[in-house]
Amino acid sequence: MEREPARCHRCGGYLRPDVVWFGEMLPAEAVERAWNAVAECDVLLVVGTSGLVWPAAELPHLAKRGGATVIEVNPVASEVTPVADIFLPGPAGEVLPAIVAGMAAGQG
Repeated sequence: MEREPARCHRCGGYLRPDVVWFGEMLPAEAVERAWNAVAECDVLLVVGTSGLVWPAAELPHLAKRGGATVIEVNPVASEVTPVADIFLPGPAGEVLPAIVAGMAAGQG
């Protein structure tokens, strides 16, 4: 069953999801926050990306230059894999719950 996108209750126009479409610029404030956070992080978890779309594709490289451990979760190797310290192959829906379960078990 296909559903029509939600509409604005005032003007009737389609509501835009909180995403950046291909070819659009990223919001400058969000970019600045992301770059600052990555420059200061100890670990960067990169999940399900080709690592091809810039400028976001620069983030694992920036984290690595800052001394962070880069962990990639992906079904197949990507452009991020050579930068990653740890590559965890598989679907995010399987790998991430396993990471959480392992962390929880380690705390007990």
